[in-house]
Amino acid sequence: MVLYPTLVLDKTYLPVSIFSHKKAFLLELLSKCEVLEHYRTVSLHSPSRDYPAPLVIRIPVLIRHWESSPTRRAIFIRDNFTCAYCGKTVKDSEATIDHILPKSRGGKWQWENLVTCCSDCNQKKGNRTPKEAGMELFFKPKKPSNFQISLNRWRSRFNEEFLGALSLYGIRNVEAI
Repeated sequence: MVLYPTLVLDKTYLPVSIFSHKKAFLLELLSKCEVLEHYRTVSLHSPSRDYPAPLVIRIPVLIRHWESSPTRRAIFIRDNFTCAYCGKTVKDSEATIDHILPKSRGGKWQWENLVTCCSDCNQKKGNRTPKEAGMELFFKPKKPSNFQISLNRWRSRFNEEFLGALSLYGIRNVEAI
């Protein structure tokens, strides 16, 4: 079954996450959200009728940014499975985590010190800083918002209607996020 993205806004109408259209429909049925817009081309089917799939919903809460320690998966998603040193796209099974300041030198498990890395670059860098290894970072790592993680997680499933909804709510350049 194909899952379509639904834009989730908080009570102040700021984008906070992306849910599947099925999860959003369930929230609608349980009166846990307000549907602001439905898909024109996507619907959910029951034996007796069709229901339009939610495209944009608003939930009655405020959601904060990630406040916990990062996970391996969250780092990979934040970096869009791209090696921070060579720019190569890596598979989930081949991706590694690199500490910019190595653990042996006091480097912490923090958003700003961790990047996705291919095994070749990780081995080349070793127990050195990027500068000592003569390697340059393609991007400066930073703590992402829930919404940035959601965008990267759902990016491959975006369609024209969803991109239009993003644009309507102020997200214009998805590739830059």
